[in-house]
Amino acid sequence: MRLRTNLVYLVVGTIVPLVGLASVLGWLLVNRENDAFRQGAINRNRAFMTAVDAALRGHISTLQALASASSLESDDFQVFRNDAVRALNAQSDWQNIILAKPDGTQLVNAVRQGGEAMTATSDVKSFRKVVDEKTPGIGDISFREYSGKYGIAVRVPAMQHGKLAFVLTAVIDPEQFARLIRDQHLPNGWVSGLVDASGHYIARIPWRSNADMASANYLEAVSQSREGWYRGVTVEGLRTFTAHKTSDFTNWSVGVGIPEEEVNSGAVRAGRVMAAGTLVTLALALGFAYWMGRRISIPIAELADAARALGNNPRTVIPGERSIKEVRELNQALIEASEAIREREILSEREQQALKAADRAKDEFLAMLGHELRNPLAAITTSSEVLRLASPDQSITNQAHEVIERQTKQMTRLVEDLLDISRFTRGSVTLKKAPFDLGRLAGGVVDTWERSGRVQYGRISFNSDQVWVDADRGRVEQVLANLLDNAVKFSEGDQPVNVRVKRDGADAVLEVADKGEGIEPELQERLFGLFVQGPRGPDRARGGLGLGLALVKRIVELHGGSISVNSDGAAQGSTFVVRLPTIEPARLDGNHKKTEDGTTDPQRILVVEDNVDAREMLEAMLLLEGHTVRVAAHGEAALHHLQAEPFDTVLLDIGLPDLDGYEVARRIRELVGDEVKIIALTGYGQADDRRKAYEAGFDFHLTKPVLSDKLRELLMRFAHEKVRQ
Repeated sequence: MRLRTNLVYLVVGTIVPLVGLASVLGWLLVNRENDAFRQGAINRNRAFMTAVDAALRGHISTLQALASASSLESDDFQVFRNDAVRALNAQSDWQNIILAKPDGTQLVNAVRQGGEAMTATSDVKSFRKVVDEKTPGIGDISFREYSGKYGIAVRVPAMQHGKLAFVLTAVIDPEQFARLIRDQHLPNGWVSGLVDASGHYIARIPWRSNADMASANYLEAVSQSREGWYRGVTVEGLRTFTAHKTSDFTNWSVGVGIPEEEVNSGAVRAGRVMAAGTLVTLALALGFAYWMGRRISIPIAELADAARALGNNPRTVIPGERSIKEVRELNQALIEASEAIREREILSEREQQALKAADRAKDEFLAMLGHELRNPLAAITTSSEVLRLASPDQSITNQAHEVIERQTKQMTRLVEDLLDISRFTRGSVTLKKAPFDLGRLAGGVVDTWERSGRVQYGRISFNSDQVWVDADRGRVEQVLANLLDNAVKFSEGDQPVNVRVKRDGADAVLEVADKGEGIEPELQERLFGLFVQGPRGPDRARGGLGLGLALVKRIVELHGGSISVNSDGAAQGSTFVVRLPTIEPARLDGNHKKTEDGTTDPQRILVVEDNVDAREMLEAMLLLEGHTVRVAAHGEAALHHLQAEPFDTVLLDIGLPDLDGYEVARRIRELVGDEVKIIALTGYGQADDRRKAYEAGFDFHLTKPVLSDKLRELLMRFAHEKVRQ
């Protein structure tokens, strides 16, 4: 594409935004003109409605004066009729005066002679309002048969001794309000109408019968707002912009309609001027672009030749006209581009090296994972062989059991860490928050570590205030356990570990400090990343995959908190500080407590597991805990047991040979309802698997291998819930 063509496009591209800006400005001006019409019409409506309300209040004042006549006090209705006739003659806009009892019976009608019969009170709605509220009322326009005209009832209560004695009514001629509209001297083509609460015209220009209803557009607009502006069609089919106003005194409304073409005339004029100006501007700009393109085409051609030469010689000097500043700048830019290309090649080589380093890191992680898994597997395999060879009463048997239990927990922790990292990466982790005392939880974890022998008594110094948080108890325990594990792992056996829980403003603060190896400054910056570990010897005695602190950071941040580390360097110890949002202390049920030794009453438990070894070992463990246990290898056998005897808890595998665990759980709920707790024991641990389990009726979901401490804690919780019930 030639340069001149691009310049033409450039000019057009420059003009189009200007035209757009002019269009916006024109639109704003038109809107301002429309706003002027709207505001003027609204102000006119307000003034008109004020005049209407004032006229009606004047009628009410006159009626109230008449209602205080002495003839009403003495019930001399003939004298009162004479007073009413005189008042009627004095009010040119009144059609009649009527005195009625509260039940509607007419006593005096100023336009009827003594011998003529009087009809019952019409416009019952406004009459009842005066009777019920004992305040003046304004009726809607209605046809009066005795006069053959339309009129509006203005009513006031006549009180005697604090009670309603009569209702006095004046029938107003709507012509009074038509005069008010005419006195506005509206421009030709404009429409104005006063409408009562029922939607009928009281007065209108152009004239419409009082029996006619206002247009549907108008009635809809009035129903939606007390005052406003809308675009619609009148009853004659005229398209208008209409301003409307509803009186708070009478609920009557007035509308002023302005013909659409009159409101939009400014927009039409602005559009014509803008179109003409755009055409003239575009013609001048295209001519200028053609001339300028010819002026600079020769230097641009020379630049093109120089650019082709840059491939062989980046220092090529551009020939020709040097007076153009942009030409000189482009020459320098092309030289710099050549240098940038060389730098990019260097950067690409560095990226390749980084990719190779990442690949090596992956291989190192897989090797580390294999090592960490093989070690406990080797210990478990050896311990199993010892159990097979040794007699049950030998001390080595207990030692082998302890090794298997300890190494199984280690493998379970490694797998759980990997699964947790996967869940956090996918964003599938959900928190089960509840209010609890962070200090009490931390104290419980420290006590558990000491009781279980994971750390010697007195090594952990614990100091706590009562600080409440709304968090996932299990995840917070996981955070503290990881931090304690690091503190113990990287300290000598007699070095103290300090755990502190306190409140700092709006934060609950958990500190874990040690006097161990410390952390180098360069490692502190990336300590919470995946697979990050300090220097380790070939024996890898401390174990782990470098996932613990990465998990801690993600858990804390998921709670809306933060974690930081501080260390003065090697052999200077380290301090980890966790901050979580604190809450006010919660009120707990007094029955919510554990026993001192962490045990609970024996339960009746049904174990449903098709794997023989897993079923027998789980049965043995539960029997040793003091529970009554029945076992079943498939779903039908489990249902048979439940029909034969009651159980407190069912431990149910999902993958069964006949019915899957979900179907068995549903049938258990149909059979015994909520009388039994159902725990899923399964290798399916994804979020969707948990959802399906809970939908089927399970109370809790445990993934294999199941830790005895976790199962014991659940059974204890179920026992406490049963006690409270």
